[in-house]
Amino acid sequence: MRASVSLVSLGAVATTVAAQKVIPLSFSRGSAEHQRLRRRDGTFSQELNNNLTGGGYYADVAIGTPPQPVTLILDTGSSDVWVLDTNADLCASRTLQSYYGTCLATFEPGDSSTFKVVDRDAFSIQYLDGSGAEGDYVKDTLHIAGTSIEALQVGLAENSTINSGLLGIGFNTNVAASEPYPNIIDLFVEQDLIGIRAYSLYLDDLHAETGTVLFGGIDTKKFIGQLQSVDILRDSQSRDFTSFTVALESLKINSKSSSGGSDLIRGRETPVVLDSGTTLTYLPPQLARQIYRTFGAVDDTQSSGIVYINCDLLDSEKDTTLDFQFGSKNGPVVRVPMNELVLDNVKGYINIGLQVPDLPFDNVCSFGLQPLDGIYLLGDTFLRSAYVVYDLTNKKIALAQSNVNATETNIMEITKSGIPLVSGVAAQETSNGGGSGTGSEDAESDDKDSAAPRSVPASSWESGAVVLVATLFSVAGAGLFAL
Repeated sequence: MRASVSLVSLGAVATTVAAQKVIPLSFSRGSAEHQRLRRRDGTFSQELNNNLTGGGYYADVAIGTPPQPVTLILDTGSSDVWVLDTNADLCASRTLQSYYGTCLATFEPGDSSTFKVVDRDAFSIQYLDGSGAEGDYVKDTLHIAGTSIEALQVGLAENSTINSGLLGIGFNTNVAASEPYPNIIDLFVEQDLIGIRAYSLYLDDLHAETGTVLFGGIDTKKFIGQLQSVDILRDSQSRDFTSFTVALESLKINSKSSSGGSDLIRGRETPVVLDSGTTLTYLPPQLARQIYRTFGAVDDTQSSGIVYINCDLLDSEKDTTLDFQFGSKNGPVVRVPMNELVLDNVKGYINIGLQVPDLPFDNVCSFGLQPLDGIYLLGDTFLRSAYVVYDLTNKKIALAQSNVNATETNIMEITKSGIPLVSGVAAQETSNGGGSGTGSEDAESDDKDSAAPRSVPASSWESGAVVLVATLFSVAGAGLFAL
């Protein structure tokens, strides 16, 4: 029922932005079915979802003729759209479902008059956590946010260890196929639905019911201060643009209760990936351990997969932020407050069998930052504090501090000239939602309160062109226009 309400409210937005070639897509928080933690390798609007940790954003779209509804994970870190076949091994096996979860929605190709096989057994994708899917590449009509994309190439998974398909919105150079093909972002432009291969992402805070992704546009009411852009970096091996990788200039623990702060990185550009398909944020072990020591966190990832932290920090360190600066010393800064990193979700895990080890504190939470060798992944625990604009045409990413719990909308189309580096609101809006804003002092700070995204090749789910606005809601999202 919540999805229906979102669709009605977004309908007004859709009418307003249609002339601008902007597509709004709404999304929402996930239910228990979606609570499995996962770590991966004009404007339309579509609804998405948020799981137990505030990650895992789902969109309700449809595929085929007549349309068959499917639930997909929104992923900026990957580039394929793929769906579960009705006869997929996971969907037919109770044993597999007991481990990987019940299939959320499937597609029956025999019921679609526009279905066409492109390449049998050619679809195969694997993510950093070892999950994946394989099957055929096919073409069919995708119905999203009240519009339709014809003859979109998608993966049809016959074998999968993931209980939902993905809506990947990255570069077509990162598709799982042996050769790039026009993916959803390309066809948005080719079919004249949006004017440029670009979109903006607004997840809102941890407790928000709704958020937005705008294909082909930006919303100036959803960020604080001025958008600042940084270059997307080429892949170090292929020298092509395959992911939303940007340079992290500095990382700092900023405690307002004490003078100054603690610089963890300063003056060396470190490639990082912005990935909405990753629930948490992952940093190299040495850097992660520095942060754990500062806050007394206990790394139990080798046993339970969780980093434990004292829930009392939600009060004692409520003014502390992790400040991420991108591009250069004058680049955008995004400040992530402790209430986006300290997650009060351990009780939920205990209820499903988690054995908590002996800890030096009794009020147990989990920490939304974990160690990972070889790559920096800035996932949802970072992205909820950032407003991010992805320009795949001009190879730019623009960032600003998110205006969490925003109540107003002002949508602008992204034209062929690129991201308009305009100003948003002057300060964090005051709300009763217990938002994670960093306060009005951050709104007009010098260029240190923004962030930049980076993508992960061939292993994440991402989508965007500012023709789509999305609203967060429970587990499955619903398209703004017609879904």
